[in-house]
Amino acid sequence: MLDLHRTSWIEGMTQRPDLHDLRSAMLNEMALMLCRQFSVYTAAKQVAMAEKLQLPLADYKALELIMELEALPTGQLAHLLGISSGGTTALINRLEAAGYVLRDRHPLDRRVIVIRPVQEKCQAVEVVIRQVSQELGDRTGRYDMDQMESVHEFLTLCVRGFRRDTMQWLESRHDRE
Repeated sequence: MLDLHRTSWIEGMTQRPDLHDLRSAMLNEMALMLCRQFSVYTAAKQVAMAEKLQLPLADYKALELIMELEALPTGQLAHLLGISSGGTTALINRLEAAGYVLRDRHPLDRRVIVIRPVQEKCQAVEVVIRQVSQELGDRTGRYDMDQMESVHEFLTLCVRGFRRDTMQWLESRHDRE
């Protein structure tokens, strides 16, 4: 919830902010949550999960990307991870040897290699999602179904937007090469 006492824009004001100012402050705080705070805590959870699966952190991050994007060309994986093509190949080799992914041909361009998750092996990662779901259940008991549907709709729209932006960025990178 927005902490009006902590928010710098309200300092020095003698009256309660109008709805436009309050909405603007809430949007700014939500952007901070989505763009930085969730990222920081997700990174910490990734470290813990990588340790649990006995995978290097980079391998675990790659696995999450592959699971989310389902069929990821090796070049796009390299861009998302910020590593060289040789580093990407070594990473994929490790994940493939551990049974988490497999290499396949792109359905539209057979020259392109895509990496796909092996669903059965990736179930260990899904266990963490179920744990987070249980934690969310514990934290959201005070919300009614209408409120939960609103939160779900908002987060769904955010994720769709992030995915669209990511895919556009990856495509624009591909077009420049």
